[in-house]
Amino acid sequence: MQHTDRSHERWIWTELIGFDNEQPDMGVGEYIEAAGFVPDGVCLMLTSVDFVLSHPGPGEFALPQDFCARDGHDRNPQRSRQEWTSGQLRELIAQLHARGSQAFLTVFTRFYGNRYHPEWLGEHPETFQVFRGLGPAHSVNCLSRLSGGSYFEDYFIAKLVETLGDYGFDGWHGADGWGPLSGAIYRTSIGDDMVGQFAERTGLALPELVTRPCDADVEALEARIQWLWRNARHEWIEFWCGRWEQFWTKALDALHADGKQAFINSAWGRAPWESLYRYGVDERRIEAAGVDGMVVETVAAGLSMDPRPYAADVTRHADFLSGLMLMRGAMPDTRLIFLHNTHDVVEQWDAIRHKSTLLEREIHSLTGVYQRRGDGSLRRCADGFLVCLGDGLDDFHWHWLGERWGLAYANEPVRTLGATLVWSNSLLDAQTEEFTRTRGWFAHRLAFHLMTEGAPVQCIADVADLGAVEGTLLALNHHLLTEEERARLLAYEGGPLVLIGRDAPGLPEPQMRIDDRSGPGSLCCLVYGARVAAPEVPEWDAPALPEDLMAMDEPMGYWDHFDCAPVSPGFIRACARVIAEVSDAPRIIEQTDDVLVMATEEADGSVRVALKNKSRFYAAPRVDMRREVASVEVLTEFPSLTVAPQGSEFTVRIPPEGVTVVEVRMAGG
Repeated sequence: MQHTDRSHERWIWTELIGFDNEQPDMGVGEYIEAAGFVPDGVCLMLTSVDFVLSHPGPGEFALPQDFCARDGHDRNPQRSRQEWTSGQLRELIAQLHARGSQAFLTVFTRFYGNRYHPEWLGEHPETFQVFRGLGPAHSVNCLSRLSGGSYFEDYFIAKLVETLGDYGFDGWHGADGWGPLSGAIYRTSIGDDMVGQFAERTGLALPELVTRPCDADVEALEARIQWLWRNARHEWIEFWCGRWEQFWTKALDALHADGKQAFINSAWGRAPWESLYRYGVDERRIEAAGVDGMVVETVAAGLSMDPRPYAADVTRHADFLSGLMLMRGAMPDTRLIFLHNTHDVVEQWDAIRHKSTLLEREIHSLTGVYQRRGDGSLRRCADGFLVCLGDGLDDFHWHWLGERWGLAYANEPVRTLGATLVWSNSLLDAQTEEFTRTRGWFAHRLAFHLMTEGAPVQCIADVADLGAVEGTLLALNHHLLTEEERARLLAYEGGPLVLIGRDAPGLPEPQMRIDDRSGPGSLCCLVYGARVAAPEVPEWDAPALPEDLMAMDEPMGYWDHFDCAPVSPGFIRACARVIAEVSDAPRIIEQTDDVLVMATEEADGSVRVALKNKSRFYAAPRVDMRREVASVEVLTEFPSLTVAPQGSEFTVRIPPEGVTVVEVRMAGG
């Protein structure tokens, strides 16, 4: 058996097809032996919400094929779909418990049209989501009301508690569709029921254009959401935040009263502000409701192979990595488990087989971002991972993963090298108004573009905890902070301070300033506490925004980016260069466009450096540690060569789209 380190949690998400009901122990022993560890929890994907809605109670009965395998699919690389019974599922959960693993239930919100068995949703079409451009669709809106006027959530939560208890599950994994729904709040659900709830809760006087019944009238639905998004955008967002808070408060109260737990997935992989604006989910309220944990959908590996337009782009890695950091800022007290984007048979992507170097890069990155807490301690942003999915992996794949987990979690750093990103809830509270008014870049967008261009950022700290921070401090959209918070920034004495945002009143003269000059309200970069030459920002023809910003289209899919006010790519590159220069992170001297760096100092004074390659070809950067180097040891499997440093520099090869991790010892250390 591998992996006895308990410094992090290890979870697996799998369908029943991952186990074998022809064995006395349902294949649990064989599964755990292959995995090499006992998972803290296994999320069993029973797929259909009807598993809960039509649960008949205790007893022995056959499970339909959409429970036995997602969408009733035939096979995975190891076995064909088996026919399971309720008793065998109970035995599977008992066998997991006997080995020290928890079992959680996952169901999605899809209605299968009674294809495999008569479904509860087939008799309750009033609960369907109503999509812009489509009308009612075969997916349940868990915030809807039944035809009699009661909330669907009240029926569902009671059945959920009953189902978990009857099978012996330890809790519920509220995945896709359970906060938020299957799309953005300007896409779904915009039906008559939700607009009725909105009118009742807000008391707004809505025009007949909005309130008239039109669930099946696509043109009328379009007119409805156009009016709401133009005239009541903030109220519509707040309504959804309140409804999700109500749903999860009810669910958690009921589950906790029965001794059960619940995890929620993050809002389609988006960072906190986009969760709020796109999906009407305020993670701070979910934390306050008492959620037991969140699975943060860090899906860069899967999207890197996605053929949909705009799904894969060069920023995706930093997009989800910085999103994990910001999620930790928004939810400082919640267990965060990152989605370990490994492979999925039904969705037909496979990072471990088709992009293993990129998956290795993801492992070392997602485990390598930290939070500096007020007591001075350094905490990984993620408390562990959830392998997605954990069926169809053989001994070789599990061993491959285990080797990389072992290395990724082997270090216990005392500090990160680079800039510490400042978090404040003010960024959430003020960003919606500014974005609606100007389409200005939000903090997350700034962060992942800066990181993509080489800004060394892998630590986050709350603005209230700056007394525990040392080294370069980076504040994005500082103009949205309160006056008191800006005063805290300007009083920072732990190292250089970099502010990127719009001009704000009362700022002293900086040591360096870069202006974007991309149009009205352009961004600027200010540096305090360090003298550095200002890089030149090349001239560029900034695209003009439409005059009517309220009429701009919003992204429909989570993989689509917002159309924002223009910011010069040259400005972002210049800012990234300045952040790297004024920080203590190793510098990339050659192949700066291809290679990113993450570095931490260990308790023994050594420095662990993860060098990440963005390109599809091998990279061999020259790395400057800024101090004389005594030795460089390669920790990853590749390359199997001795690295000879020269002064403060060394060169090492990195796999395509992969990572090379080295341990550097300094001369005299």
